[in-house]
Amino acid sequence: MQLTEEQTRILDFVRSAGGGKPVRHVLLHAYAGAGKSFILSEIARLLPGPGLYLAFNQAIVQDIRQKLPPHFKAMTTHQLALEGLPRDVAKRVRASLDQDRGRVALPQILDKVEGLRSIKKDGLAIAGIAMRTMSNFCGSGDVRMGPQHVPAIPKRWKSEDIVQYADHIWNAMLDFRIPVTHDFYFKAWTLMGQSLPYFHRLVDEAQDTNPALLGSLFHQPQGVTWWAGDPYQSIYSWRGAMDALSHVGKQDQTHSDYLTRSFRFGNAPADLASRLLSVLGEDRPVQGTGHTEISAAPMESRNPRPFLQGVAPGKGLAPGRGFSTLAWVSFSNVTLLDVALQCIEQGLSFHIVGQGRDEKSLIYAAMKLKSGKPDPKGPLSAYRQWSELEEEAASVPDGDAAKLLKLYRHPGFGAILDALNRGENRESDAQVVLTTAHRAKGREWDCVVIDSDLDANTEPTPAQIRKKRRFFLEGDDLRFDNREDIHLRYVAFTRGRKHLHVGCLNLYHWWAKAF
Repeated sequence: MQLTEEQTRILDFVRSAGGGKPVRHVLLHAYAGAGKSFILSEIARLLPGPGLYLAFNQAIVQDIRQKLPPHFKAMTTHQLALEGLPRDVAKRVRASLDQDRGRVALPQILDKVEGLRSIKKDGLAIAGIAMRTMSNFCGSGDVRMGPQHVPAIPKRWKSEDIVQYADHIWNAMLDFRIPVTHDFYFKAWTLMGQSLPYFHRLVDEAQDTNPALLGSLFHQPQGVTWWAGDPYQSIYSWRGAMDALSHVGKQDQTHSDYLTRSFRFGNAPADLASRLLSVLGEDRPVQGTGHTEISAAPMESRNPRPFLQGVAPGKGLAPGRGFSTLAWVSFSNVTLLDVALQCIEQGLSFHIVGQGRDEKSLIYAAMKLKSGKPDPKGPLSAYRQWSELEEEAASVPDGDAAKLLKLYRHPGFGAILDALNRGENRESDAQVVLTTAHRAKGREWDCVVIDSDLDANTEPTPAQIRKKRRFFLEGDDLRFDNREDIHLRYVAFTRGRKHLHVGCLNLYHWWAKAF
């Protein structure tokens, strides 16, 4: 295999041991599809052992193990934490995980945790907020829990009380009185401040590293940490992840390099991606390889069949080449439900990435809310009664509440659950793969359809104004309040290998006008 100039430069740096300069961190900015896993495995072959390859996903770990030399060990960050715990503690943690899968129910907390048992009013809701507070602490780089970890709460509650309840939950897990969560034992491990027995540490998808892991790796007394990732694929801040690459770049004795050529897609998607990144101030363009067709795809309906037949819906579009399978990428789970129903109507087999767990959770939470039994820990925990959801739907007609209410009225939650259960268990058995942009990260398909719900509007929507998170076009300028709105479109538009159908007509024409 002939290496690119960028790959050759990086491997020459490894061979020269950093050119004789002291190096504690190596920062590799790798754009989407730029062969990040390949370059990391080649780096590992050139480094002396012992070495560690860290990833956040078990599937990535299993795949990379086939490519790493024997002196490198691959594991997830949580596997690393379990390995670092005292043997007797790790044994009890694993037993808890085997029994409860890292989940603790709110009634268990009310029953087992001191300080929460006596709460008469809003007990479950307070327990849920306290759990979120502890989770925020677990992902942070802080050594103590405090008010900064408390999410938004009603004015009738006090932050200091929530922190105290969260401390009680922490202590209950520490004593194994309630099930242990993955966040908990990972944080407990980072607080131990252990030195890792690995001279070289390769961190994949480093942009998603949370502050807890970042702090642990910054304080390793020996060796070099190699950070590889794409800052523009940082889309999980709502989970506590941070763009670690920007923080690594500020450390002493850090060397940086870039991989800008994508081996996944051709020049057209590369140019679209570059245009998006330029809005964020990036002047280093994405480079494509080979050829990928890209077309605007007006969506009068979300019927996947025309795309499978190679004819995108819309007047004046020329027929393209058909595909046996395609991936449909959307912003919201509600949109995926609509596409799933279209697949059933058209007799098309489909698979929902993640097996529709989030969608089912949403529907079940809505059914509980409708029956007067809201789930304080579920995806609709912000609503205490069904009328609140109806009120939001009426005042914000393009918001998620309105979309959910529309599905309730037609075709109904029962029909939707039936549709979810009729999806294929294996992706390889499906004609249409349904995924949100968040779950599409790290994936690629020959033919990809980008849903219109990822488009930018020509002015802020009521929902955007209400949430103070605007994303819209103003003339030739793309306006946004949150950089991750750009990141998410960049991720979505870089999934297709051979054909990309863009249902985001505003964004498509914004890009096309730049030629």
